[in-house]
Amino acid sequence: MNSKLSAHVTRWCIRIIFLIVAALLFAMPALVQWYKAFRELGPRSAEAILIGFYCCAPVIFYALWCIERLVRNILKDQVFIPPNVSYLRRLRWCCALVGLICIPAACFYMPLIFLAVIMGFLCLVVSVVASVMEAAVIIREENDLTARSLTWRKNL
Repeated sequence: MNSKLSAHVTRWCIRIIFLIVAALLFAMPALVQWYKAFRELGPRSAEAILIGFYCCAPVIFYALWCIERLVRNILKDQVFIPPNVSYLRRLRWCCALVGLICIPAACFYMPLIFLAVIMGFLCLVVSVVASVMEAAVIIREENDLTARSLTWRKNL
């Protein structure tokens, strides 16, 4: 029951984050201008922030879609299945892509290097989880084959 509650909370968080990122698509230029009033930015920093954000936005939406599909499968009690491994691998690539997008933007706005490092680390973590999930899928499939074999022999 607790895992179902967690999955439902995750689904709502995904939806909220989706709405926030969608709103930021429209609000980001004004927010960057507001930020410039409080902190002096380099000559190209504002553009780097905006370009980085707008390049990352489609990747973020795709990552949220993958997480939504993964959670949907978990809610259907379909945890150790090949599509979930695929979703985790896609998430790994989303993390890597966001990190790679932030590296050139960090040349103009240095704090983005922290985001690039965090996304690189997250890429590694998701990669390990995907490998563990893939091994679990293989074990589950072997167990299913063994159970079917035993049932078949019992019916003879």
